[in-house]
Amino acid sequence: MYIINGEGKPLGRIASKASEEAQKGKEVRIINSEKAIIVGKKQNIVQKYRDKFNLRDLGNPRKSPKTISRRPDLFLKRATEKMLPMKKQRGKKAKKKIKAYLGVPEGLEEKSEDNIKIKKDKPHITIKELCEELGLKQ
Repeated sequence: MYIINGEGKPLGRIASKASEEAQKGKEVRIINSEKAIIVGKKQNIVQKYRDKFNLRDLGNPRKSPKTISRRPDLFLKRATEKMLPMKKQRGKKAKKKIKAYLGVPEGLEEKSEDNIKIKKDKPHITIKELCEELGLKQ
């Protein structure tokens, strides 16, 4: 089992590392998913995701894209799944091996194995802050 602690780490690096390990056949657990960050100006990031929520299919409004979750753990899991080759069998198998958690569940305390590098002093927003801006209800 490969455990990634998402606290203060960039979303894209977590997602790529998790998808890479899942394709190798390992079970991947991402803890503290709400504390992962997206690097960039807060207002630009929030506006980008708000635009995605407001997107509608004019031909059939019921088929509008509602794939972005407002829950931080599902938001991170979706980003990870988008990096998998879903048209192939190994991508479908790898998707089942990835789990994301809010906080640290019992049994996974202090067992993080990741070696993802963190860049400090960049403007960023945490996934939890982004989801709250998008309308997360607690």
